[in-house]
Amino acid sequence: MNKAKNYIEQVLKGTIIAGKYIKLACKRHVDDLKQQKKKSFPFYFSEKHATGAIRFFELQRLALGDKSDQPFVLMPWQAAILWTAYGWRRKDNHQRRFVKVYIKVARGNAKTEFLAGVGNLGFFAETAKDPQIFWAATKKAQAAIGFERQKTMVQRLRRDYQEVADSCGTTKYRIFETQGVGYVAYLGQDSDKEDGFSPLYGLIDEYHAHKDDSMIHVLESGMVKRESPMMWIITTAGNNPACPCAEFEKRAKMMLDGDVQNDQLLAYMYDLDEDDDWQDEKTWCKANPSLGISVTITTLRTEYNKAITEGVQKENNFKTKNLNIWVNSSAQWISDRVFQASGSPFDAGILSGRVCFGGLDLSSSRDLTALCLFFPAQNQDEPHYCIFRFWCPEDNARERNRLDGVPYLQWARDGYLRLTAGDVIDTRYIKRQILADFETYTFHSCAYDRYRSLEMVADLNEELGMIDYSETKLFLEPFAQTTGTYNAPLQEIERMLLNRELNHGNNPIIEWMNRNVAIVSDTNGNIKFDKKRAKEKIDGMVALGMAVGQWLGYKHDYAAMASGQSDVLIL
Repeated sequence: MNKAKNYIEQVLKGTIIAGKYIKLACKRHVDDLKQQKKKSFPFYFSEKHATGAIRFFELQRLALGDKSDQPFVLMPWQAAILWTAYGWRRKDNHQRRFVKVYIKVARGNAKTEFLAGVGNLGFFAETAKDPQIFWAATKKAQAAIGFERQKTMVQRLRRDYQEVADSCGTTKYRIFETQGVGYVAYLGQDSDKEDGFSPLYGLIDEYHAHKDDSMIHVLESGMVKRESPMMWIITTAGNNPACPCAEFEKRAKMMLDGDVQNDQLLAYMYDLDEDDDWQDEKTWCKANPSLGISVTITTLRTEYNKAITEGVQKENNFKTKNLNIWVNSSAQWISDRVFQASGSPFDAGILSGRVCFGGLDLSSSRDLTALCLFFPAQNQDEPHYCIFRFWCPEDNARERNRLDGVPYLQWARDGYLRLTAGDVIDTRYIKRQILADFETYTFHSCAYDRYRSLEMVADLNEELGMIDYSETKLFLEPFAQTTGTYNAPLQEIERMLLNRELNHGNNPIIEWMNRNVAIVSDTNGNIKFDKKRAKEKIDGMVALGMAVGQWLGYKHDYAAMASGQSDVLIL
């Protein structure tokens, strides 16, 4: 039995320790083998093509490292990927089944070297005329790293095989055919446009660093001219769980889970399972299929010791690069797992007429504005509920989506974010929503950051008839942004989340903002949000803190209202 087949079999038997999604990838292959004889199944497996890909690959020599210039002997997991990627064909035209391959594997597992070898497979072994192979990254210099590996491997093929030397050559910036016009090149967002752009293969290394999908779209738009193109994406995890790579990975996992169908995507994701303890070294092999070959347990232990002794940055680096765990680059206040576990989708209609407290984080003219409606629990058997409203100028949302890789436009399409026309926030939208919420719910009062005091605050207080100039009792009340005012609500929010008593509805924007939170404390141990240290936007979390603070300030009065002992709604 060849090593590719053997690897797949051992993963499914449990002889090789692997994560859930590697097991599912192997199971998919085996299940499809059983289906291929059915007329309704559109694919078949060709061992001839699969074997040919592996044989060609192992003619190459390694480009860098201690084993530089030694034969590229595929590790079992690499062989399995090539076996499935090139073996599966379409029954209607015998072309390859898979047009996109996504590989997530930890640092040190020879992923860039492997991708370089794939590039040569596309350049030398395909039947397509004039193959164009492109490395792509956000920066041209980054794309050049993989290209240089591939070029070194080509130069060694030319040295070892006369037929290769006769068929191609290399320059500083290209690998080129001598008997045709095919070539290998690299480009980034800062590259000049290519003439006659028609990629056969696209090679994307470190996809997690891409802030948007523009480079993939560039390659795929040129691939429409090809009969059997192929996109190869290989990466580690990163520190932006809302980036295009992380979003794509979610869909790939949904495909393997059987929730969505994508017969043309092959995904091998080497990462820890959700319930694994990242500090248990027995789990590390799940993210490192080359453990014992190109990665040693000694190296991983060294990096782990840095993670537990040298601060959050080293910890996050170990998690992302060595264990393929998506994290935020700054220290989190509430972990993703704890925050998400406390929420679940709910119908906002169940809260109609109930008392709520608001927190409004008014933005600058071009930024996000957030409103949180906090509904205290009516009894011990239910959680507290939160509803979040977010607004952003449409032009700014498009710019942030493109430059920073934050999915503002997808959130808008899904109804979580409301876009206002132009490049400046239109406060009329916010005002109308607050007035509508005032009619729908028993709105007690709403806190806001006095630093962002806008004319809208005075307008709303006056329109709602809540101004009593003799006692200055307002519907919208200022909330000081100090540790003294934030400490109690943040402590209460933390307690609620740990006990799963705060249902935030799993709103993806508030989950993203929670990952961005940084906390600062004073000499007395009181805490507040630190906007300066936050990696990204935390407006919704600030609004939540103010809403809970507003509730705590009027908690006893609310209790009287809830018990029917008081008819006071606005103080």
